[in-house]
Amino acid sequence: MDLVRFGFTPTEAKVYRALLQVSPATGYTVAQSAKVARANTYDALEGLAARGAVTRIPGRPVRYVAMDPDALVSRLRREFSSNLDSLALALSEIRRAPSSPSLPAVVSIADRATLLERAAEGARSAHSELLAVVGPWAADIFPDLQATRPGLSTRLLSLGVPAPAGAVVRQARATEIEAYWGGLPLALVADRRHTVCGIVHQNGGAAGIATEHPGVIPFVRHLLRRELASPSTQRVS
Repeated sequence: MDLVRFGFTPTEAKVYRALLQVSPATGYTVAQSAKVARANTYDALEGLAARGAVTRIPGRPVRYVAMDPDALVSRLRREFSSNLDSLALALSEIRRAPSSPSLPAVVSIADRATLLERAAEGARSAHSELLAVVGPWAADIFPDLQATRPGLSTRLLSLGVPAPAGAVVRQARATEIEAYWGGLPLALVADRRHTVCGIVHQNGGAAGIATEHPGVIPFVRHLLRRELASPSTQRVS
């Protein structure tokens, strides 16, 4: 009988086999029969008793009786069957449990038309707050930026004219803007949940992103608010 495969220590297995031959017996007798140090024998007997494989007989000295092998095998079969059932249930619950919701993707944009359309969609979706920095190169989306809705607060900065109505204008030559930004900038945050930002190039290309990722939007919104709060020269009527 290889009890080690069922969670018993090698010493416990050796002591149990010895006790089967000398039961009932004292710990001293079991140690001699098993050829195991007495201290280790008593530790093994306590471990076996905790598993129900050995019974103590009170007295002086205490004697030990090994459980009938058939009874022990039946007990182990029930224990392992119950443990396997519990394991199967736990694994099944893990498989059925809904996975953690994935974070919104950050969509990469590489052309002007897509960047402008994404920005227009963001502007149209805003219901409480709309922040944007644009310029004449984004004139296609001005109607969406100018749209008014009850409860919507809109703050716009345009780096030059023409500009959307109500925007703060900061005059700057396109060459200066491109030298500073590496292109013509466009940035928008709608309702603290959607942002589009990027750079438009003269050749029609662009480099930008659109996302609802909560790790990106607060930073873009903070930068836009700082930019909108800086000194301005003109507000378009």
